[in-house]
Amino acid sequence: MPLGTSITRGACTRIRRSLSTALLGVFLLMAWTASATTAGRKWVGSWEQAMTSQYTQVDGPDGKPQRDAYGQPVDHAPAVHDVTLRQNVLASIGGDRVRIRLSNYYGLQPLTISAARIALGVGKSDDLSAIQLDSDRKLTFHGGQTTVTIAPGQEIVSDPIALHVPALSNVVVSLYFAGNATLADFHPLQHGHVTRIVDGDATQAASLAQRAPSKALPGKQGDDHIYLLTGLEMEVPTATRSIIAFGDSITDGYLATAPSTSWPAALAGIANRAGGTPAAVGNAGISADELTTDQIGAPGAGTSGLKRFLRDVVDRPGLTDVIVLFGANDLNRGIDPAGYPSGVSAGDLIAAYRMLIDVAHQHHLRIYAGTITPFAGEPGWYTPQKEAIRLQVNRWIRDSGSFDGVIDFAAAVRGAYNAPPLVATLKPLPAGMAIVCAGDEGLHPNDRGYAVMGTLAYNVLFHTKLKPAQGCH
Repeated sequence: MPLGTSITRGACTRIRRSLSTALLGVFLLMAWTASATTAGRKWVGSWEQAMTSQYTQVDGPDGKPQRDAYGQPVDHAPAVHDVTLRQNVLASIGGDRVRIRLSNYYGLQPLTISAARIALGVGKSDDLSAIQLDSDRKLTFHGGQTTVTIAPGQEIVSDPIALHVPALSNVVVSLYFAGNATLADFHPLQHGHVTRIVDGDATQAASLAQRAPSKALPGKQGDDHIYLLTGLEMEVPTATRSIIAFGDSITDGYLATAPSTSWPAALAGIANRAGGTPAAVGNAGISADELTTDQIGAPGAGTSGLKRFLRDVVDRPGLTDVIVLFGANDLNRGIDPAGYPSGVSAGDLIAAYRMLIDVAHQHHLRIYAGTITPFAGEPGWYTPQKEAIRLQVNRWIRDSGSFDGVIDFAAAVRGAYNAPPLVATLKPLPAGMAIVCAGDEGLHPNDRGYAVMGTLAYNVLFHTKLKPAQGCH
């Protein structure tokens, strides 16, 4: 309405009625939201996995990217139709009320889920699709709807349901897509065959092991990925600590033999076994991710940690603590188009850490830093310049007092290693990851190394002095 235009009495009445209706809707929503959480309790992420984009560029016969009528590259993500997607995840803390969080953040179209169910897994390592039928529950959304559409760029949380989930148990989520659905959001490489896609509505099936996998399953390792499911959330006492591990492939658990053997999973296991201090632990690590820079042209490696910190960490419900472990990929960024080294400087990393600290403290979160682990044993990774920056950043992490605590992962996994030829000529030898704790030649830990890291993280956060079954030294 232009300035100076008069409003009639009828128009005023209509405006008042509209405002009253809108306010009533707001109050009803507030009341429903309040009732979704029991007094003295809160929601936390018992399991979390950070999503990234499945969209990739489509290449033509000449090997060059196809382009649309406007000259823009054509992107593609796997699309499914009339399929059931069943996924097995490992809870950290247990609870008696549960909900799930689904993501279409990277989607370009609305995503409709026709049916969703949740159940406890049987726990068979050879059939992660098997469920305990007496625990099978229907999931609803928006106060009772069985079908839900997630808008592009959005997440959605299911209605809470009563289901007793023991700590450290397997939980199975089944989603049915009756119509066309593009699975834009995923988390690659779960270190186990945790996902199964079959044709038709099989959401209530006891197992999918004897059903042929749908041809919609993308790639040879498609059953190792998690799709759309970004959180399994439990209602717990308000005083419960909720921790998110935030980082790259070392946090993600690359080269771990199972989802239960990454260092965040090791931390969760110690906390939630008998004698521990129960805590929710989520994993927001993405392999190949950097803190300071996006992985251009590699959507599966994620946007930078700085950009996703709010979405993957701060905005999660009930959070109290975050553990940050980044740096190796930033240091090893490689050569820019002009032929110059483009790795991060110490100042760049420290400035990025300061941003995370400021944001965490503004949201009343405790933030801990893990020191950057050594990589001299990995062929082609070590240079004196990278090592100097790693040492400088680690000194700042240990000595600046900027973090609420320091987890010295670098010292914990350091040990004897097989030096590559160029490194072997250096006197003294630079620090390297102990070969007994390395899953490769000295960049990523193995299960033993991850257990050492998870134990150390628990000790720092809960002020204990536990010893891992086997050390790295």
